[in-house]
Amino acid sequence: MVKKVGIIGLGTVGEATLESIKRYCLLVEKRTSLKIKVEKICDICPEKKKLGDLFSLPFTTDPYEIINDPHIDIVVELIGGINPAKEYLIHSLKKGKDVVTANKALLAELGEQLFETAGKYERAIGCEASVAGAIPLIKSLSQGLVGCEAKKLYGILNGTTNYILYKMHKEGTTFSLALKQAQEKGFAEKKPDLDIEGKDTLHKLCILTYLCFGVWPPLKSLYVEGISQISPLDITYAEELNYRIKLLAVAKREKDGLDLRVHPTLINKDHPLAEVPLVFNAIWVEAEPSGELLFFGKGAGGTPTSSAIISDIVSVSFNNVRFIPTQEKIAIKSINDLRTRYYIRFMAVDKPGVLAEISKILASYNISIASVTQKERGKEKFVPIVMITHEAKEADLKKAVVKIDKLPVIKPPSQLIRIESL
Repeated sequence: MVKKVGIIGLGTVGEATLESIKRYCLLVEKRTSLKIKVEKICDICPEKKKLGDLFSLPFTTDPYEIINDPHIDIVVELIGGINPAKEYLIHSLKKGKDVVTANKALLAELGEQLFETAGKYERAIGCEASVAGAIPLIKSLSQGLVGCEAKKLYGILNGTTNYILYKMHKEGTTFSLALKQAQEKGFAEKKPDLDIEGKDTLHKLCILTYLCFGVWPPLKSLYVEGISQISPLDITYAEELNYRIKLLAVAKREKDGLDLRVHPTLINKDHPLAEVPLVFNAIWVEAEPSGELLFFGKGAGGTPTSSAIISDIVSVSFNNVRFIPTQEKIAIKSINDLRTRYYIRFMAVDKPGVLAEISKILASYNISIASVTQKERGKEKFVPIVMITHEAKEADLKKAVVKIDKLPVIKPPSQLIRIESL
């Protein structure tokens, strides 16, 4: 069987995909009897024609030359963003073509519409490359665990933020310096906000929520917080308290709805997720009857991601990705209703009575303190007081911290990091 492919978008991932198809197409054919033939490539940048020359392929700057080509069976979209990628995918599906995409932002925003369109025209969407790069996570959740009910998912889904936090932990460096190192090594964009503020992870969480729970959650309803406010102090104190800080995507099915959120999280340093190094991704899934599962690997980069794209090309060719999770109406819980334990760091004047003032305010909001760490005074006017709370309600804790930050003996803003018991 021969499947003719058109590729739209020749950036890092697009170029790597061309190279991987050229290098591994015979292996794929030997294993599956499928011959992948790249028919045409496209990029709006005319300079990319050199790739057409390099791979001896027809090149165009007009995506519709691929979408409207009756000889092309599969359209691979690798341009990213919402528009015009949305139009390209919808038109491809209407033209009777299967599509493969790595576009997590588009799927998170409009995934429900895209999958409905695919169903209407009896076509398939392959999106393995949209989450966790080379890790076969989407296929595992949609096919390998098709007979399982997901209960919880915890994910380190962004290599940039994991690299930064890992460097801060291992080398004691600041956030700014670790970010600069990541940019110099090509692990972070020049404009890194999408990564460091947690939005990239949030997009991936939306896709995984659909696969695990059959729901496309509205992006605006989900809580997201990045890592830019994490300081070396927090890294050090977390280590002393037997924790590590990771940017964690959380998805849990509870009696009163879905708990979905992205934020820096303290996790016990003995847990496998605490040891995920550098730019690697890892996902911890709890399901029944499978039990606990851990997925680990390279979550970004052109070459790793290209392996997922090839996998999707094979899957859609054999009509192997039409898994549609049961659509359910499940409430999305507000972050204010979250009940968990917290790490709080106050910067306070070191004088008698300060700890008592803080404790009194916390108690007035029904927040119980599990431990307090306060080191000897140095030369600084303000010294850190670190508290670990027992389980408390998010809304109550935020109100208490706002009130504490107004005390003249406190230097705001105080640091609040959620603790997840995995």
